[in-house]
Amino acid sequence: MLLFMADTLSPANKKKTEQIYERCGKKMFAAANRILNDKSLSEDALQNSFLSIVKYIDKINLNDEDGLEGYVIAIAKNEAYNILRAAKNDLDIDEVVAADPWQNAEEKVLLRDAYEKAVSVMREMDDKYRAPLYLYCVMGYTVTEIAKQLKRSEKTVNTQIFRGKKLLADKLREAGYGT
Repeated sequence: MLLFMADTLSPANKKKTEQIYERCGKKMFAAANRILNDKSLSEDALQNSFLSIVKYIDKINLNDEDGLEGYVIAIAKNEAYNILRAAKNDLDIDEVVAADPWQNAEEKVLLRDAYEKAVSVMREMDDKYRAPLYLYCVMGYTVTEIAKQLKRSEKTVNTQIFRGKKLLADKLREAGYGT
């Protein structure tokens, strides 16, 4: 992969990309593989990640260890989710013909409305709950990874995720979502 990009990058950016790969490549692959559970697809996610990273290589600071690692792992996870979505969208032609486009339309609208309300509630939360909840529920980080990134203890992060979920559930109930 890095060989392919060698002709398109300046020597300094090629070296920077190689350093990112050496420092974070295994962790990026592991993050993608946790999502995909397939070595070949995880390698594809890793390669796609580096194609994305190269676009912004000039803005990446190699001295910010935690920021760099969080950034590139988030990219790898997003690429893995993109691969999952693409696989999910590859439908059999018989399924497409048989599918009723209006089937479950009301349910989809209600789910979208609930999602938008949940996002709105999360935006209003205190950052001490919002950040760990977002990293855990949306980004898929482990409690250990979140604790390291936010420089908090794992026990604190667990408590904040639990309380954040409860706050979110209470607010959604108040707004008429759920029972």
